[in-house]
Amino acid sequence: MQLDKIFMNFGLASGAAEMATLALVLLVLSTLFWVLIGRFRLHNFLINIYISLAILQFIPSDIMSFTRNSSILFFLIIVTLLTLLNPYLFDIHQSGSGLALWQVFMMSFLEVLLLLSIIISALPAKDAALYISKNSLVYFTYPWWKLAWIIAPLAFLVFVKRRDK
Repeated sequence: MQLDKIFMNFGLASGAAEMATLALVLLVLSTLFWVLIGRFRLHNFLINIYISLAILQFIPSDIMSFTRNSSILFFLIIVTLLTLLNPYLFDIHQSGSGLALWQVFMMSFLEVLLLLSIIISALPAKDAALYISKNSLVYFTYPWWKLAWIIAPLAFLVFVKRRDK
């Protein structure tokens, strides 16, 4: 049964079904991301995302033009390489036993939103509309939302570290 019909039976708009589906998908993706990356590597992966974005800005456009979605491909390759080489490149240690369970989930949620924002923003609008509705697409491609997703993980880390003291 379609989720929008269920919501309409309860007297809610079909847009609520769309938002509920998006939230559910994001929660599942966040949990999978957390399990895949690991509890103690979330900080390092966030740093790798920022480094990959910085490197991507300086790759010449003639190299990036060999395929339609080459910027996504380059971004994912750089993030993957940095993550695999992380123990050899960076010496980042977290003090204490790590983040609490709710903090780990929130951090993975924010990182998934950042990754999705980067990937969906790099897709052409018509291709992105195949994967996500036009109403929800705004939350990933609008410049103010993209800025929010870049800043949110860092702001959350500042908030968590402040509460620990």
